[in-house]
Amino acid sequence: MSILLPMLVVLAVEPSRMPTDVPDAVPWTGEPKPKPEPKPKAGPTPTPAPVAEPVIATALDAPAAAPARTWTVTAFVDTGYALNNNRPDNHLYRGTSTTPRTDEFTINLGAVALTHDATDDEPYRFEFGLQAGSAADALVAGEPVPGGDDGAFAGAETWKHLALANAGGRIAQSGTELGAGLFASPIGIGGFWSPFNANVTPSWASNAAPFYFAGLRVQQDLPAGFGLQAWLVNGWQTLADANGAPSGLVGATWDHHAPSGSWYAAGFVYFGPDDVDLSADAWRVHTDGQVGWRGRRLGVAAVWDYGRERVTALPDAPVQWWTGGGLFVDGRAYEGRRVDVDVAIRPEAWRDRGGRIYGVDQWLLSGTGTFAVRFFDVLLLRAEYRYDRSTADGGFFYRADATSPDAPGLASDQHTVFFNVAGVFAHSFAIGRATPSAESISAHGRAVSHEAVLTRRSRGGRARSRRRDGCATGC
Repeated sequence: MSILLPMLVVLAVEPSRMPTDVPDAVPWTGEPKPKPEPKPKAGPTPTPAPVAEPVIATALDAPAAAPARTWTVTAFVDTGYALNNNRPDNHLYRGTSTTPRTDEFTINLGAVALTHDATDDEPYRFEFGLQAGSAADALVAGEPVPGGDDGAFAGAETWKHLALANAGGRIAQSGTELGAGLFASPIGIGGFWSPFNANVTPSWASNAAPFYFAGLRVQQDLPAGFGLQAWLVNGWQTLADANGAPSGLVGATWDHHAPSGSWYAAGFVYFGPDDVDLSADAWRVHTDGQVGWRGRRLGVAAVWDYGRERVTALPDAPVQWWTGGGLFVDGRAYEGRRVDVDVAIRPEAWRDRGGRIYGVDQWLLSGTGTFAVRFFDVLLLRAEYRYDRSTADGGFFYRADATSPDAPGLASDQHTVFFNVAGVFAHSFAIGRATPSAESISAHGRAVSHEAVLTRRSRGGRARSRRRDGCATGC
């Protein structure tokens, strides 16, 4: 008996370890066969005990799944030093707004944004962003004030700190999204917020196209990754409408995701009056085509634009046109737990026939190479070399005391080295109460579909959340 007692204790705690040759064991379990109950003595029949009702778990009894993080707050500081071999006295890099100053330490931009993309569960969109710096001033330098000296509450001083300001909603059943306000422009590759681009400086094609639009936007999802867009806007990168007549933008997009990488393509057409003459003959028309592929470590993209406009304000009303684009290649040279190293190159060309975009009839030819080191996904250090050449008679780039567009002594080329330091913060979070998941409800003894799960929301319409890359103006 003293030997059997320890064995029974072990078998009671760990029945799976019981030897298979134990006599009188139940097959597959190894548990001893229960002894038969003794037969009761004859007597009156006992009254049966009441049967308890089964407890059925409901959706609200199940553990709640964490709400989706559909909101993102993004903030960054973009600063650095640019060394230009022409050493212009006004410290201006002609023709660009994202890096407008050279030969000094400068704060290009500081920005913060709160964004929410529309989803099927949370069918509303919201974007609001503020920015300040030399680039913010350069971006809106051409903002009109309707009415001239008699106008008010418009122009660069009114709008320069506003980066994003739009809201809208999505119809889940049809895949239609509507929004209104200030949006990033879909035209071109590379946005206004430089830390989110592979290169420090934008291409000539990006600078030639709008970085933002103000107006209405409708997006429609289609099968197989296709989509359509239609816009009604105030004008060509203007928050105020200079002539009282809106312009339009239509486009088509395509995305395809595969294990080897993701493909995308897009085409857009902008059209409308951007001068005092509202006749259709004087409308500006601008077309943009993009295609790209993105793998885990390598990305390749190309863009080409073409536009035209009859300038009826000039003698003989000449038709001026422009065209150009570039090839964008970037790759990850090293990927670690705390440090990533990226490289990017970009050859490009731009033809400005008549000077409608950059003020001079010319070809602009450029080559750019960028080396970037990212620490902890927050601190971004970049070094970039860029060479620019202009075929304009009399030169194009500012040099020494030649600091106006018609000054003698302008340079035909320039070499610029950029040293850029950026700190980028992005955090996704949820707003709203958690919702039981189908899996957790099934674990409580009741399998239901996602559609059958009861969604609990707080009052005031606040719901659960998610999201990206809080990219802002032009990202």
